[in-house]
Amino acid sequence: MELVKDYIISHSNATFREPNGTLKYPYLVPAGPYDQCWDWDSVFTGVALLDLGSAPYLAGSMKNFFEQTDANGQVAICVDPSTTSPSCSSDPADNPQVKTHAKPLLIQGALIAAEFMDDFEQFREYRVQMEAQLNYWESERKDPSTGLYTWHDQMESGADNLPLSPCPTSRSVDCWDEDVNGNSLATADLVTYLYREHLAYASFLSSWGEEGGEEQKKHVEMAWVIASSLGGKLWCEESWSYKAWNTTSQQYILNDVYVMGVPLFGGSGLVEFERAEKLRERLFREDMLGEYGIRSTSSNDKAYNNYDLITPYSNWQGPVWVTVNAMIAYGLNEQGFHDEAMEIARRVLSALAKDLRETGEWHEDFDAENGSGISASGFFSWNTLGYRLMDDLENMRNPFALSLSSFVEKRTERV
Repeated sequence: MELVKDYIISHSNATFREPNGTLKYPYLVPAGPYDQCWDWDSVFTGVALLDLGSAPYLAGSMKNFFEQTDANGQVAICVDPSTTSPSCSSDPADNPQVKTHAKPLLIQGALIAAEFMDDFEQFREYRVQMEAQLNYWESERKDPSTGLYTWHDQMESGADNLPLSPCPTSRSVDCWDEDVNGNSLATADLVTYLYREHLAYASFLSSWGEEGGEEQKKHVEMAWVIASSLGGKLWCEESWSYKAWNTTSQQYILNDVYVMGVPLFGGSGLVEFERAEKLRERLFREDMLGEYGIRSTSSNDKAYNNYDLITPYSNWQGPVWVTVNAMIAYGLNEQGFHDEAMEIARRVLSALAKDLRETGEWHEDFDAENGSGISASGFFSWNTLGYRLMDDLENMRNPFALSLSSFVEKRTERV
């Protein structure tokens, strides 16, 4: 839609920031109420705007995160030019740091920037930080009984109040119990991101002259092991979808949410065709796919709503979010479900266009029932995927594809 493209072209630099304070490199911000450099916002916005000059800002964002990664591989979900302990919140009054770890998307974000710029050497100095981040998830977040990895809390996943957890974070003082809730949520999106992180790091090793070396082999093998854990524990054949698992209660979490479709973003090395076909069927049922895209939470869920929320949580209990629809659309397209991918894109772009016609700007989420923008007026971020999503799908391009995924696809005997 030309309206969406024209808006992105005229406002693309609204997310670009030059080096400032503790941030040594250019970086990206979501705009609207968010002026920090956030983990997944930076990756998706950076990829969306590559043809409009975002590459150095995507690369710089990833470098800023690597710069603030400690020896144990820990780094916050956002970095702020004013301090090395940022307040990861849209509320300026919310000063205490939310102790949530960055999503494992930073290495793949760096790889995409490096490939676009044809400059892999710029990231060699951050090899130690990349390894530390991968080791952090192995040493601190891996459940020994299942081999699955865990979010510390729901908000850490980026889907703040998704109903997979009865208590989103320690911000909810009335329900949070660290011993019960902390590091207990194992989900398919985290598996997908980690699978891609290991492949991305293996690709960096190739670019640094270590093709076929033991270190590269180790990380390709890790990607395969992670793929196996997804199919072995989180797939539910009865519902044709991926479910979450609570490692404390040792029980499945049965809510139907968009996360069921995120493994498609990992490609056929992560999800074999038969399961992709079942996911397509499940995602296209009317409780998940609405007129304006895939809902964040099934309309059959008792928590389903499209309320205007941003403090203390953004609303993931029903509204449509562009980023997850794009991940699923790219994944379906790679599996051969082109018409379905295009249909998702058309519906999401209709929400983006509707918001512009109604308000002259964008919001971070959209009412799944009427397509109106809901929260965080002025939000830009991954909504910019509207610039390229349709063209990419039509021309069978996936700007998020990782070059070593074909190696893993050969390992077909997954659980």
